[in-house]
Amino acid sequence: MIAADVAAYIESIAAKPANDEGFKFGDPQASVTGILVCWMCTLPAIERAVAEGCNMIVCHEEMHYPYASFQPGLEKYLTWTVNRRRVQALAQGEITVYRAHGMLDDYCILDDFAVELGLGTPAVSEGFYRIYDIKPRTVAQLTDQVKQVLDMDCVRVTGDPAREVSRVGLPWGGLGLSVNIGFLEGLLRYDPDVLIAGETDEYAMFYCRDADVPLIESSHAGSENFGLAHFAEDLAAAMPTTKVVFHRCPVPWN
Repeated sequence: MIAADVAAYIESIAAKPANDEGFKFGDPQASVTGILVCWMCTLPAIERAVAEGCNMIVCHEEMHYPYASFQPGLEKYLTWTVNRRRVQALAQGEITVYRAHGMLDDYCILDDFAVELGLGTPAVSEGFYRIYDIKPRTVAQLTDQVKQVLDMDCVRVTGDPAREVSRVGLPWGGLGLSVNIGFLEGLLRYDPDVLIAGETDEYAMFYCRDADVPLIESSHAGSENFGLAHFAEDLAAAMPTTKVVFHRCPVPWN
């Protein structure tokens, strides 16, 4: 089996790949010795792939900085410190990298986050919009639930922890960031009284404060690791003669 066969499988189970997806490094015709699935192609992920004997990485996020930088005319960014280090490690390990972003969001990542949070069946499921009606509880109680599921000692909360809520909007991953503020506005049109985000920032927090909707921030990687682990299991089942390893990218802050 070659790397292109793995890509073909992913593209057969998921939505059509977007412009930011596909092969990012290495040879699509390389014979695959093993596949490592990860949230981002970080140096620890690359090191794990080498240690496990995997010469292909399927990552969810862009492997270069700035975001989606590896496009014609932007090769100058390969000299940036992190890009250079990652490329050197990948070249030394003879690893091919394939990015599956929106494809895996659609396949399982979004819904798996909700399943892990125990939110039940969505009251709204339109495109990437998900709204869940839950038994009333305070924002503080819901926050404790999020912390337990993600095994986090602390998270950030915008709004009144004592407010009782019962309708949850889910801007998972990076959709709680201000760069995706249009997605937050789209969620608000379904009248949630609380949001559980993956990653957010202060611009988006002020937006939620002025909208009078509490927001709980968990983690970008943490909110998506559940779905990526699910995908790795499905990939292993579909390719039983090929080693498949899931690498969990941790929360990057203390």
